[in-house]
Parts: sequence; C-alpha cells; structure tokens
Amino acid sequence: MMNRGDDPKMDFIASDDIGSFPLPKSLTRQDIGKMVINDHDQYERLVQDVMRMKMLSGVDVLTYPQLQNMISQFLYPITNPKNWVDKPLMIKEDKANIHELSAIEHVAKEHHDSSGKALGIKVCITGPVELHIRGYGHVIHVDVLESLAKSLSNFVKNGILRKKHLETRVISIDEPSLGVDPQLIIEDDELLMALEKVSNPAKGMDVQIHLHSPLETEKIYGVDGINIVGVESASTPSSLDVISKKDLDKYDKFLRVGIARTDIDAMAAGYRDATGIDIWRDTCKALQMIDETENVNIIKRRLEIAYQKFGNRIKYSGPDCGLGGFIHQEAALKLLKNAAMAVSSFNAGVDV
Repeated sequence: MMNRGDDPKMDFIASDDIGSFPLPKSLTRQDIGKMVINDHDQYERLVQDVMRMKMLSGVDVLTYPQLQNMISQFLYPITNPKNWVDKPLMIKEDKANIHELSAIEHVAKEHHDSSGKALGIKVCITGPVELHIRGYGHVIHVDVLESLAKSLSNFVKNGILRKKHLETRVISIDEPSLGVDPQLIIEDDELLMALEKVSNPAKGMDVQIHLHSPLETEKIYGVDGINIVGVESASTPSSLDVISKKDLDKYDKFLRVGIARTDIDAMAAGYRDATGIDIWRDTCKALQMIDETENVNIIKRRLEIAYQKFGNRIKYSGPDCGLGGFIHQEAALKLLKNAAMAVSSFNAGVDV
C-alpha cells in the first residue's frame, strides 16, 4: 500500500470529525432541547465537557459538539419573525449564532494557555436544501430556498472565528438528502445558487460539503465556494468509484474521505452475527468491537486505498458521519482516537 512515506510530495492530510457525539447516559435529546431554552449555562457546561472529551482523541480539526437537533438549531431562529430583517426567513446577522461556539470559548482558552496555540475547529452548517425539505417539503420553492440560503450565510459569517485562542479552519455544509431522497425535486441551477450563497462568506477558506451519497458530486464541482467534497466511503467503499480524479484535477476540488465506519446499527449487527455478542445488551463489549472491527490498521488501510486512487486530492479524513448514535461516549471517543491515529500514522509513513 502507498502512504506518505512513498510520496514525499504529498500534502498533509488533516483528521477531522463530523460533529455529533453521544450524550451522557443521564440525558436524552428532549433534555437537551429543554436545556437550550431554559438553562443556557448548564448547556454550555455540557458542551464544554464534551469538547474536552473530544479533544482527547488527537483529531486535528474537531467540530464543536453537535448535541442539538441539526434541523431545529437553524430552522427555529430563521423562522422566528422576531429575528427577521425586513422579509420572511431573512434572519438578522446578530441573531445568526451557533451557541456552541461561545460555549467552547473557555475550553479554547484553556487549550491556548497550555499549548500556546489556537484551537482549530470545523463549523458545521445544516444546508439550505435539507432545511427546505424538513420545513417546507420536497418540491423546492426558489424564493424560500434563496431566503434560507441567505440566512445560513449569516451563520457562516458569524462562524468564521479568527482569535488567538480559537480559529475556524473549515466550514462544512451538511446536505444528507442530496442524491439519497427520491422525492426531492430541485433544478441544478437552484442547487448551485443556494450553495453558492451559503458558502460565499467563507471564500478562500476550506469549505466542505458533507453528502451521504456521491451521486450529486459532479454538480458540486460547479460551486466556486465549495472546494472539498465529503465521501462516506468506510461503510460503502464503492462510493469512491463514483469520483473521478480527473474531474477533481479539472475543477481543482479536493476530498474529505470517510475512513472509519459510523453506521453503528449495521456494525453491531455484523459483530453479533460473527461473535454472538450483542453490544446493545452488553455495552461494555462496544470497545472490544471497535478494536476488532475498526482498529487503527483497518482504518489506515482504507486511507491507503483511497490515496492510491486520488493522491494529494485528499485533504481531510475521518469518520464517515457523526457519532451521536453510538452506544456511549467511550465507544465514540475510541473510534475518534483510532481514526486520528490512523491518519497520523499514514502522514508519518510509519506502520502502526
């Protein structure tokens, strides 16, 4: 297998994550919703605790903990008339805030005090198409889509941090339904318009789009503001077959390659069939499952295979998707550690 040691011209591949993470065992998603509304200080402390845990993974560019619902986190403030500028769904810039970013300020200062370096993060924005589907249906209304996109661009603008202790390295636009939902009706020019508006404030930065299917990748090449396409290829290796390196070179686009599986239900079912162990019943076996099925060597091998095909067109790598559905925080952290170590070993050109 080819790795960095075989190609000294290869650029550094950064490890990152998608963002969601399991809640403490004592909390539910409903608890989080109530906490966000009624006890902001408690929610900030929770976000800080989870961020500190994620930082133990060694991942190069972490997403702030995504503990809220990915739809309501953006759709609720955008649809609140009190937040509008002068027309429906047009949110005021000072109302387009991601509360988790202010929550991790304290953790970032701790990091800066101990290391002298800024904490580099990825900021994830739920995309305009996904918000339209969830809020207004599968048949796209262009005026609604445009307003959603303009409002989301304010979240992007406010999410670009350049502080001595906290720095935004990547913006990620999450569009899980593109190429997956057969009910979605959207014209190509409508899609490009919306994604261009959302990504516009971040031009010049690394901007990823997180897709659950690679089928719409060619359309994304036409968006100037997006330079990185995320491909979930750990659970579905054939997804990489849809991507052409010639096209990446032609349009000067890069990849974020998923190299660690996050489809926990399928992972657990496969492990139960192979070993007879049900991690949902015997939760202490979850770490054992990850060490056997998603260990550093297996994850690194996936990156090596992807690099053979795409070379320095790979810019980021990490888990396929978020880890919010994992059985507990310890299992999620273990997967993050294994992914980070695999990327680090690959970059160094050494065996694990």
